[in-house]
Amino acid sequence: MKERILQLYNSEKVKKALAFIEEDEAHTIEQQVELTLIPAYSNHEEAKAARFREMIEELGYETFQDEVCNTFTIIPGPEDGPVVMVTAHLDTVFPMDTVLEDRREGTRICIPGICDDTRGDAEILAILRAMKAADLKPACTLIIGGDVGEEGMGNFRGVRHIFNTKNTKVDAFVSIDGCGKGLTYGAVSDVQYRITFRGPGGHSMGSWGVVNPVMCMGRAIARISQERVPEDPFTIFNVSTVSGGTGVTSIASECSFTMDVRSADARVMEDFRDKCLRIAQECAAEEYDRWTQERSVMQEKKFAHKEDYEAKVTVSYEEIGGSYGGVQAEDCEIVSIVKAAFEVCGIEPEMEPLSSTDANIPLSLGIPAVTISCGGRSGGTHDISEWYEPEGASEGTRKNLMCILALTGAEGIMEPLISKTISK
Repeated sequence: MKERILQLYNSEKVKKALAFIEEDEAHTIEQQVELTLIPAYSNHEEAKAARFREMIEELGYETFQDEVCNTFTIIPGPEDGPVVMVTAHLDTVFPMDTVLEDRREGTRICIPGICDDTRGDAEILAILRAMKAADLKPACTLIIGGDVGEEGMGNFRGVRHIFNTKNTKVDAFVSIDGCGKGLTYGAVSDVQYRITFRGPGGHSMGSWGVVNPVMCMGRAIARISQERVPEDPFTIFNVSTVSGGTGVTSIASECSFTMDVRSADARVMEDFRDKCLRIAQECAAEEYDRWTQERSVMQEKKFAHKEDYEAKVTVSYEEIGGSYGGVQAEDCEIVSIVKAAFEVCGIEPEMEPLSSTDANIPLSLGIPAVTISCGGRSGGTHDISEWYEPEGASEGTRKNLMCILALTGAEGIMEPLISKTISK
């Protein structure tokens, strides 16, 4: 396999495409910055998707954009051949009113979203330019472009739409996301949910003894924080946000907290989520008994008036995001092909068994998928201090072109290495 990829690497057209990427890096950075300066908070990517589409069409490729703004070009291959999809997500984590300015610190470009994942979008464009410049065509169908709704509450909306709504059939899926030398070959299952506690509420003094949703929630969070999750399969949990209450002199009538639970094993994730819900319900049941003495005092002293002392805390659960993932062997076909492409480019991949990217959706459906990093370095990801350092940037783009071509093959040079399975 590696020998075949090396022959591909040394072919005249591929060498021309790789040289073009290196010479074109300044243009790639320009487009990266231009796209980053277009606000694209998850589920609000319309303007960025429109400009991304224009950039692809300016290269002479036809594009399609679906109902949710996923934006791709299709380079068709033989009908009986495999289908490879390559994407980078267009959305960022930053609200639409975030200040986006092109600020430089030495060689660093400092703009929220400059790396995650706008560098991936820019590399997609650079790869398409290089293929056009070298008259290089894949030997099978390639669907390549940008998707929406990867981040946070976007909940992989774009890729989920592609596979679940459009019923798209592909044999291999590649997400370009992040910077460095990463090759991620598995996806965690994750669920984000909100647990809400409700009670009658009241005045902090006049209703003393009424069940208190906030204190009940606090005990539930404290108990959840004492839980342990397994190291194998790798599992994490986090209480993310808390909200509720009406004022400092009020007993709240409602409050809630959100949680994020992730695991390499979906069953473990579900079991821990269910345990957290049981803890919340147990704390709600205990809340009424907690205030027995206080209720008695209030009634004896005739301080109580119309308070609903018989009310109990109720608990509700709402799933607000998440997806199932999938685990592949490190030596499975798609990982072996992509790893070999890294090595032919002189890059030793940093193998990551688990992450949470657009690859979650195809992996959950049994479709071979990997996530590969962009070139360059970055920091402050998901923070307004996010920065991108272009050192070694073109090296990463060149490597990603080789990863794609190793899967798709190149017309007149090499047949696809990825097997046709899902799309037949």
